[in-house]
Amino acid sequence: MILNIKHYVSYNMGELFKKGHLAVGILAGLGPALIMVYFILEGNTSFGIKHVSNFYCMLGMLAAVLHPLYFVNRDYSSKTISLINNSKQNRKNYVLANIYISLLVSFLYATVGLLMILAASHLGVPGDLTVPFLLGFFTNVFLLVLTYFLFVYVLILHGIRSAAVYVILTASLLFVHNILSNVVIGTDNKFLSSLIENFPGYFYPVMVGSNPLSPLQYFIGILSLLILFALVLSKSRKIEI
Repeated sequence: MILNIKHYVSYNMGELFKKGHLAVGILAGLGPALIMVYFILEGNTSFGIKHVSNFYCMLGMLAAVLHPLYFVNRDYSSKTISLINNSKQNRKNYVLANIYISLLVSFLYATVGLLMILAASHLGVPGDLTVPFLLGFFTNVFLLVLTYFLFVYVLILHGIRSAAVYVILTASLLFVHNILSNVVIGTDNKFLSSLIENFPGYFYPVMVGSNPLSPLQYFIGILSLLILFALVLSKSRKIEI
């Protein structure tokens, strides 16, 4: 039997909705952002619209990556993946189906984030909502979610335990870029600074909610995405039946 990508995506997206996983994840992203909106409107802070978008991305991006990761981790942890990994075609379809889920989830999070930003601006949160900023926000969300999903997918395929995978993902999205920021601030070495600033693990979490990436960063980001996709597909095809 060939795995039907459309049915797999439809069934699992329905599960995310029915079990409330999507609602919880989106609320986790919106919560800090809405609190920031409240304090800005009350005049208790001088922050602006980019602080709101950054606070949305702080937990929102982690939640967005966790949704598609949930299915892959579930199937490999429970060994039910053996029912799917019975042919090269099914292994390929399984990878593509989960990538489609990550794209749908990222589209949902990007749309909700965009609507939240527009609503905050309409309510009086200061800051210029330029077209490049809004397009950059939308594009960055897509690239970040898909890149980090494929990154942890590679870890799962190499036998990393689920607990370690979640710790690595959380650290990568919430803490590692702060450490790298301190390195950039504290060094006079321009080569090292440039290296860190063009590292996807740094610029995605830092820039996703605040600014479009530079052309070089988009190039590196897309190249990284293609490499991760090739690694996932290649490793999946080599799984022994």
